[in-house]
Amino acid sequence: MKLERCHSIADLQRIARRRLPWPIREFLEGGAGREWSIHNNVAAFSRWALVPRSLADVGERDLSARVFGRDLSWPVMLAPTGMSRLYHGHGELAVARAATGTGTLYSLGTFGSFTIEQVAEVCPGPKMFQLYINGGLERSLTLIDRAKAAGYDALCLTVDSAAAPNKLRDLRSGFDHGGVTPRGLLSILAHPRWVLGLARGGPLKLANLDVGAGDAKKIQWEDADRLSWDLALRIRDRWGGPFALKGILSPADAALAAERGVDAVILSNHGGRQMDALPAPVDMLPDVVDAVGDRLEVLIDSGVRHGGDVLKALALGAKGVFIGRPYLYGLAAGGEAGVRRALQILRSELERDMTLLGVPRLAQIERSSVRPAPPLPVPTWPPLTTDLLGT
Repeated sequence: MKLERCHSIADLQRIARRRLPWPIREFLEGGAGREWSIHNNVAAFSRWALVPRSLADVGERDLSARVFGRDLSWPVMLAPTGMSRLYHGHGELAVARAATGTGTLYSLGTFGSFTIEQVAEVCPGPKMFQLYINGGLERSLTLIDRAKAAGYDALCLTVDSAAAPNKLRDLRSGFDHGGVTPRGLLSILAHPRWVLGLARGGPLKLANLDVGAGDAKKIQWEDADRLSWDLALRIRDRWGGPFALKGILSPADAALAAERGVDAVILSNHGGRQMDALPAPVDMLPDVVDAVGDRLEVLIDSGVRHGGDVLKALALGAKGVFIGRPYLYGLAAGGEAGVRRALQILRSELERDMTLLGVPRLAQIERSSVRPAPPLPVPTWPPLTTDLLGT
């Protein structure tokens, strides 16, 4: 299927599945435990219905947003993901270029496969660096200084990763141990195009930590369980710019962040990849917004698969949303062009739905634009495959 014939994120997902070897596909699509959270993240958006207003002049539409003090052409941003070269040889560079080309913010992760500086060179637009303290505090502080020197606009600290997740798919494929099973190896050999694309970039590694992918497990969880409010504020002060906490779900924690001068919280359960049986971020959004008021920006990720999901999140009080898997499906399907196609699909859906909703400016959307809807069943196994859940 050609990219121009992809009309939904599900279409890109189908291409990505064909082009990726089994262990890599499982790493991309998998979650923690029984994967209830990953399914619930997507299904949660179906528990809200949009309420349109009629006779509204929507001839001119404004999708613009302002996040972290930067003006964006629309409120969909690209979340940090690890080792994007696993999905396409150009990895984070392709994603960053696509984000800049569509006027939105790109987030580079600590465990990226290209460096802070390499991404900054191809991403003159808004950008954020995501920080883990894994690997030692001093190493993390050095990354903060590098991001500041490279011109990143914001820093987000991930706070929901105190221990390694129980990801059954990666255990079964061998990927969790830095290798693959015989079945996985056969699948890799059956995807020569993927192998060639990865080989062209040299050995896969965590570029910002200068650690090979095979050795990543040795440092990935070092000091992860030592993160505290005191340490988070020390990191904020070292950064000195717009600062967000990523992985907040509790309204009480969001209120504490506001009291301590944090600029933004990103409601997230790590896309269902870190802990199972967590609430969907969109379900927690109204309570968090009510708890913090206008003291900080509330952003959200996990489960967005359609432009209508973006509208629902904005109506419930989010200032913007982050996507992860949707753009990675595009990356796997067609590199930078595939990422652009994923963004084009979401933007087209968003603009069409805001027009039909009777909202000419996204900044005007209110909580009255949504209401609870009867829930759809949430499957627990196997992978996401049905259009019913918007995948």
